[in-house]
Amino acid sequence: MVKLEILEKYELLGEMRYRVRIKNTKIILNVTATSDNEALKKAKELINEIKLHEVIDQYKVEA
Repeated sequence: MVKLEILEKYELLGEMRYRVRIKNTKIILNVTATSDNEALKKAKELINEIKLHEVIDQYKVEA
């Protein structure tokens, strides 16, 4: 299971944008959402859509 954390929340052109990092990696996803929960949900959907979960172990870094 992929663990996520919100790094930053900001407004751009009237939309709330979130920078979400996959924990223990340097991978950061940018999503548009109206809440923290929606941002995490969209990030998980994006991970599944691009099949990132299949290769995530190759991008793990030591803490």
